[in-house]
Amino acid sequence: MHRILLQSFHDVVNQEILRNMKPSEIFLTSMTSKKTKKLIKRNIYKVDEVGVKISRPIYEIRAVVYIKIGRKICYVVGLDFTEHQLLNQFVDWRVNNSYQFLENIVVIPSITANDWNWPATRRQIHSIHSYVCDVFNIDASNLSVMFPSGTHPECFDIGTVKKCTMTDAYLENASTIELFDQQKNMNLLVVESSREILDTGSKDYYRHIPTVIQRNAKSGANLLLTRFQGQHGLLENCFLNGFYVNVLMKMWSENKIDNLVSMIAYQSVNRPFDYEKVVQVLEDRMGNSEGNFLKALRVEKLSEKRIYPYESIITQEHQFEAGTFDCDAGYDVVRNSDGKHATIKISKDYFMFFVWP
Repeated sequence: MHRILLQSFHDVVNQEILRNMKPSEIFLTSMTSKKTKKLIKRNIYKVDEVGVKISRPIYEIRAVVYIKIGRKICYVVGLDFTEHQLLNQFVDWRVNNSYQFLENIVVIPSITANDWNWPATRRQIHSIHSYVCDVFNIDASNLSVMFPSGTHPECFDIGTVKKCTMTDAYLENASTIELFDQQKNMNLLVVESSREILDTGSKDYYRHIPTVIQRNAKSGANLLLTRFQGQHGLLENCFLNGFYVNVLMKMWSENKIDNLVSMIAYQSVNRPFDYEKVVQVLEDRMGNSEGNFLKALRVEKLSEKRIYPYESIITQEHQFEAGTFDCDAGYDVVRNSDGKHATIKISKDYFMFFVWP
């Protein structure tokens, strides 16, 4: 029988109560007193992320603070900012008592006007985000933001956004370019697929972000393969072309993309991938062909079983299939200049490039 120490029994009860409360209810309860907030902080369940989702209905902006547990998102509290209000100073959201308790979320009506005073609006958003982070024991400096319907860089202070999620429909508009320019500390960009029929074009304003996930890369995957300046990439629904894959290998062999640690690209099921061109280059180089353009590499076929030690925050956003990081069936490439090893896995369905530590 599992025994519970008497002095910890109250904590067990409190933890069970909190598990059965909605995050919005926990938020409201935490505001009743400092003692209650302290009790919640001691017994609250583990949360992986606290972020802000920005949407823009007609004539207003809504900033919703959410928590994320694994891949599940739960809304906590929302702030509404209406354009026609003439307030031009910061008023603490805590003084507003006209909360609306909707299904699974608390909504606080606007107490400052966004178009008249953006600094005050940003302070409101950062303030309530920091409060929710404190309640759920999350570092408020790791700010995550979501833009499901348009990008709004004016909602956040410069250099504060660490993770950004948006749809591909807004990847190349002026506001998004402004966001990338302002948020140089962003370390993760997640580009979700929209329902619109579009291609990602030829822009690569996000190539400097350390980790990029693009759910609907299409032909834009080829651009990112050759221009990516970050460390980890995951590209889905790609229109891969063997020419660009070969260019990536050549650039890495010549130390031109030395930040790259891993690149995983999954081909679209409706698009053929001429991966044989890449395999032919690797096989020729393995035979020491003098005419091969990968002269800066040695290519070997792995014989022993090896598992690549994949360490990327992408694992928090994507469930990889078993065997993804098994490297015994790949090609081992060695850079002549410094002896750096990488493994290449390729088939009609994917291209993977792993640089070994």
